[in-house]
Order: sequence, then C-alpha cells, then structure tokens
Amino acid sequence: MKFIILSAAVIFISLGCNSYPRYKTGPPVTPEDKSSDKTVLTTNEFIRFGQILQNYLGRPYPGNSKYRQGMDCSMFTFQVFRDFNRTYLPQKATDQYKEGIEVPRTRLRFGDLVFFKTDRSGRITHVGIYVSGNDFIHSSSSNGVIISNLSETYWAKRYAGARRILK
Repeated sequence: MKFIILSAAVIFISLGCNSYPRYKTGPPVTPEDKSSDKTVLTTNEFIRFGQILQNYLGRPYPGNSKYRQGMDCSMFTFQVFRDFNRTYLPQKATDQYKEGIEVPRTRLRFGDLVFFKTDRSGRITHVGIYVSGNDFIHSSSSNGVIISNLSETYWAKRYAGARRILK
C-alpha cells in the first residue's frame, strides 16, 4: 500500500514539474484598442447630462396629457442634446441614425443613441439614449419618458444599432 501511495505522489510531483509552459508562447497578444471609447467629457458634464435626462422622466407622449406638453422619441433626444451642449439633431429618428459614429452594441456608453425598427417598414422608427447596465431612456407611446432595458424581449428583437454623438 505504501508503494502505491509513494508512486502516486512521485507521479503527481513529476507532472507538476513538467516542461509545459504555464503561459502562452508565441507572439505577444496586445489588448484590444479602446481608444475610440475615450471621452473628453468631464465628470461634471456627465452629471449635468444625467440631470437633464432625469428632468424628462415621466414626461408624457404627445396627446396623452391635457396638462403637460408631450414629446415623441426623436423630439426627446433632440431636446436632451440641445439642452446639454446645443447639439441640434435632426427631428426624425431615421435622420438621427445618420448622425455621429456607429457603435457596436458591446461598446455602448452613457449618452449613445440606440435605435429600433418597431414596425414592418424595415426603417428606423424609434430612438432612445443609453444610460448603463443595458438600460436606456426613451419616450414610450404608452408611458411617456421611461427607462427600459435592451434585453427585454420587445426591444431585443427590434434593436437596429447605436450611434455616438457625445465625443
């Protein structure tokens, strides 16, 4: 019995000291270039942008309130960017989709515009602003300005792309 245990210990020790490298060999692997993710916004500007978004939460969709003027999705994004830094976006979601630079879904960042195809036309028909954690703020026809999640079945099926306006 001692011989079996001693043999097993020798085998395990010799395997631990084998000549296989612990780390990959070959050409060095460089990290993915994330220079396009760098921003020049200051912390105060991020806070101010967030406050502007918060001020619109709960705003009704046009025609859903007789007490407060409503706004559709593209008017919401138009007004947010106008209020923030006097960036004047086009007033239609299809035209806003042509602005800024394209952003892959895996690289979404606070303030990016997210676009959807919500009808059978195949055109961009809805827009919102990405906030974080897969959440975006937008003007919903049923609930006004709300926060939704890109992973919700409805939005995930209709996601069309994103554009970066804030540099």
